[in-house]
Amino acid sequence: MIVLVVIVVVILILGVVSYLLLPTSSPNINITGVNFFSTDDACGLNGATASGFTANSSQAYPLSFYISGNNTTNGGTAACTINSVSTSTPGFSITGANVPLPVPENESPLLSFTLNCPSSPYSGVLTIEVT
Repeated sequence: MIVLVVIVVVILILGVVSYLLLPTSSPNINITGVNFFSTDDACGLNGATASGFTANSSQAYPLSFYISGNNTTNGGTAACTINSVSTSTPGFSITGANVPLPVPENESPLLSFTLNCPSSPYSGVLTIEVT
């Protein structure tokens, strides 16, 4: 009987320790939307938006966006270049961006980068700054 009690206690202790030490798998970063900001309206992106997503804190999250838009009087995409990508959203950073990214006229290349999430929970809009 004592052996059974000891086994149950050891299993409970292991369960509690595992719960406390293992990271949770539920996302605690909730990006409700992505807003693009550009003081020089790089490639017509100022004011563009994208859908949100969820991630885990401290996660490096790869993101990609096709660069296209109605930034000419004829409705096509004018030739332009994206020189830098950053974020002003507190706690987040961007690395590994494929810039400078030339955008040929009427083509839609892929802008890719890694979004590094903060270690604390976040819910709100992510602002991506491009020049």
